[in-house]
Amino acid sequence: MKKTILKAALFFSLVGAFSSVSVSCSNSDDDDSTDTISTIDPSNFKGNIAAGTTVTLDPSKVYTITGKVMVENGASLIIPAGTRITVAEGANYLIVDRGGKIFVNGTASSPVVFEGTSHKQGHWGGIVILGNAPTNRTSSGTSTSELGDLTYGGTNTGDNSGIIKYLVIKDSGFKYNPEKEFNGLSLFGVGSGTTISYVYVTVGADDGVECFGGNVNLDHVVVTGVGDDSFDWTEGYRGTVNYIYAARMKAYQTAAEPGNRGIEADTQDTNPNTTFGNGASNPVINNATFLGNTAGSESQGMKVRAGSNGQFDNIVLANFSTGLDFETDRTLTWFQGGSYLKNLRFVNVATKSKAKNTAGTAVDISSVYTENTSATGAGSGTALPDWAKGWTGLSSFDVTDAMN
Repeated sequence: MKKTILKAALFFSLVGAFSSVSVSCSNSDDDDSTDTISTIDPSNFKGNIAAGTTVTLDPSKVYTITGKVMVENGASLIIPAGTRITVAEGANYLIVDRGGKIFVNGTASSPVVFEGTSHKQGHWGGIVILGNAPTNRTSSGTSTSELGDLTYGGTNTGDNSGIIKYLVIKDSGFKYNPEKEFNGLSLFGVGSGTTISYVYVTVGADDGVECFGGNVNLDHVVVTGVGDDSFDWTEGYRGTVNYIYAARMKAYQTAAEPGNRGIEADTQDTNPNTTFGNGASNPVINNATFLGNTAGSESQGMKVRAGSNGQFDNIVLANFSTGLDFETDRTLTWFQGGSYLKNLRFVNVATKSKAKNTAGTAVDISSVYTENTSATGAGSGTALPDWAKGWTGLSSFDVTDAMN
């Protein structure tokens, strides 16, 4: 998903009315908004959580989101372990504004689950967090939605948007048209003070997780069966990601959107050489497994382009047509200048690597990475690692489940 997708999604959803939910304290005195949450109706959960208020959900109830739920600047949403939230079909989603906080307090035995009221790719929107950490679209490190009132990004690399632990997101990625759709978890300018740990995105219509700038760190991420890329970044993302297990699913191999890349990496779509904000994207990715199949035109384990840098260690790429596919001068200069691709293991990958510079000339990058046939990736090679079992609802997964 690109920035314009969020803009369209926010615009479309704002035309709807909002209802109320209960809060743990009263709204701020200067808030005269007519769409502010005031009483909970679990079957019709939508509206704004206003500054100065904290909403705590009840894990004994099932909530149904029927519009946009927005956590405003200065507000907090607390979701206890075991809470189940269903979402009606359409442009219905949860968004945390800059300065707002979300606390998803799931556990290994009782994760928090968001899922559609019916199970299919693209049933509902997804979860969106806007932070104050730098992006690279402007000199100020910020970017703004078309509405003009939903700015994300800034200068605070350590910005804190809350804590997410043991979260399951199913059936996300609602699509307006082939160019505009949500992701499972979208992180816009989110800072390193935010904790995101043990997240599972499955059966989504677009990307699993996408970072638009920011410095947020993630660990123990599982993505299966999404229609586009498993993990995506752009706009100068510079976090560290430890332990990713991501796979296509054979159920969608013949679908119109069978799944694309394990990683899609950009610095910025319009200016890959930007020096704004964080400058070039340069995350650290350690201990990751990506399983593909050969369906579709974008069967690539890692597509790194548009000036993105990166540092990778202990990566397993399996069943993709191409393992590494790199583009643009800035990207190639980075990887040719240091040891940033270490301990890669290719399993049933026809073309291990290919690249082209900004002029479109093919470049050999076989010397910029080191291979290790014993690399464990996310922990168990191509197989589902132990840390991903149970709380995801999965007990096993391997290359046959991704097909090929």
